[in-house]
Amino acid sequence: MKRFGLFLGTLVTVAAIANAQEAPPTPVAEVGLNYSLFHANSSQDARQITSNGGSGTFIYNVNHTLGLVADFGGYHNGSAHGPFESDTTFSYLFGPRFNWRHSRMNPYVQFLFGGARVSAETNLAETGTIVTSDHNGFATAAGGGLDFNLTHHIVLKPIQIEYVMTQVPSFVTDRNSFQNNVRYSAGVVFTFGEK
Repeated sequence: MKRFGLFLGTLVTVAAIANAQEAPPTPVAEVGLNYSLFHANSSQDARQITSNGGSGTFIYNVNHTLGLVADFGGYHNGSAHGPFESDTTFSYLFGPRFNWRHSRMNPYVQFLFGGARVSAETNLAETGTIVTSDHNGFATAAGGGLDFNLTHHIVLKPIQIEYVMTQVPSFVTDRNSFQNNVRYSAGVVFTFGEK
């Protein structure tokens, strides 16, 4: 019976050490820089715009699983069709991220809430002047991605895909409308500290 207890104790100790070696340390904070492709779809204006841009993220990790995200992005299309010459969107989103950290990779999902500012330029044909209109509204994003640890402080993000809903007034009717958008991001993340 003593041998069984010693064997069981040794097995639990070895398993705990092996588990600790497989689980990577959780960074205290992460700063990410991403390229983003933003596809906006407004059914009320019957227009779709694909914009290129980027986003920056700051993540504070509460523990191994939960992180708090601040995400700021800007996306521009210089050849929007219809009455618009160009379209620019800025987003500012905040919310939780849930991580499943492994030794080399970290799949995650996140739910963000905040706002969006959309600017559109219209060329008035009769005068040749360009008029800029700006609208602000509510925005939310839900999606996930995958990070690969290259080193202890550099992480590669090959994919992050999110559904982004914005509620910004229409430039045509000036009434609030919902836009169903998709955002694809990829980039690099720098980690700081360990928990």
